[in-house]
Amino acid sequence: MNDNIWAVIVDHLIKYEIPFSNEAREVIEKSCDIVPFDGGAFIAYGNEFDLFVIPEKRGKWNIKHEIKKYLSFMKEKHESVLVRINEKNTRSLRLARFFGFIETGREDGDVIRLELK
Repeated sequence: MNDNIWAVIVDHLIKYEIPFSNEAREVIEKSCDIVPFDGGAFIAYGNEFDLFVIPEKRGKWNIKHEIKKYLSFMKEKHESVLVRINEKNTRSLRLARFFGFIETGREDGDVIRLELK
């Protein structure tokens, strides 16, 4: 994973007050599937994934094509696909719902669990 994507991940963790250590990058790189694209990366652990986009690419190009392609890939491998999104992250929630993800529960009060079958 390149340093730009790691910086976005760290910013995300700090923004949503998710604890992490200096070893987190190494753990992610060893245990997750990382699929980079121009301006970002999908990071998956099993059937759950996150999407990270560097700031200069946000809203600058059509991410929908990349997401469609990635969701097709994930649905071939898994019966369902999961995402967990903080309720304050309205842009990501709107995007997930646009692609058909349905809320299936809440965790820690402010994290919404969504699933795509």
